[in-house]
Amino acid sequence: MERLVTTPFGQRPVTLGLLKAAARANQAPALPHIDKWELLRSLCAARDAFAITDREIGVLQALLSFHPEKMLGGNAGMVVFPSNRALAERCHGMAESTLRRHLARLVDTGLILRHDSPNGKRYARRDQDGTLLRAFGFDLRPLLVRAPEIVQAADVARAAAERLRSLRERVSLQKRDAQKLALYGLEEGHEGPWEDLLAQLLDLTRIL
Repeated sequence: MERLVTTPFGQRPVTLGLLKAAARANQAPALPHIDKWELLRSLCAARDAFAITDREIGVLQALLSFHPEKMLGGNAGMVVFPSNRALAERCHGMAESTLRRHLARLVDTGLILRHDSPNGKRYARRDQDGTLLRAFGFDLRPLLVRAPEIVQAADVARAAAERLRSLRERVSLQKRDAQKLALYGLEEGHEGPWEDLLAQLLDLTRIL
């Protein structure tokens, strides 16, 4: 399919961020193709690094569902062109105003690009044989280009989450043992600041 390179802002004002995102999307990807759902799972794990919310992940999942192939890359086109109504249905009835806000956020973060038609509508042009010539809509190519960055960020996030789980487990075990020892000292009448210790342990439970 012919790749139509258009500006990513259409009727919107030009910003430096959009120009940088467009330039990056036109770079040769480090990976020729990648499983779109594996990449989405990585992005979900790394969403804090990209400053996106779970709602934006849901909108991106809906966009990916309109891409007919399992893999991003190869010879398949990566522009999807669903209407807002179709997208909202796949986002479980999300309000259009909310949908537009999340789409704008995905564009702002450089995870997708807009390729607007002259009238701003999303559609595809095909030849007489049904071959796709040009598509106007949301370009998923930035996801492929940034796939190594996304996967690396996901690895970092998962490692940090595992460290946190390990630390919480250690603290919980030590807190439990300290509480049992304090209760033992209090019940047996041994000298010690048992009540103060139990109060501190209660505060720690609230913090955890």
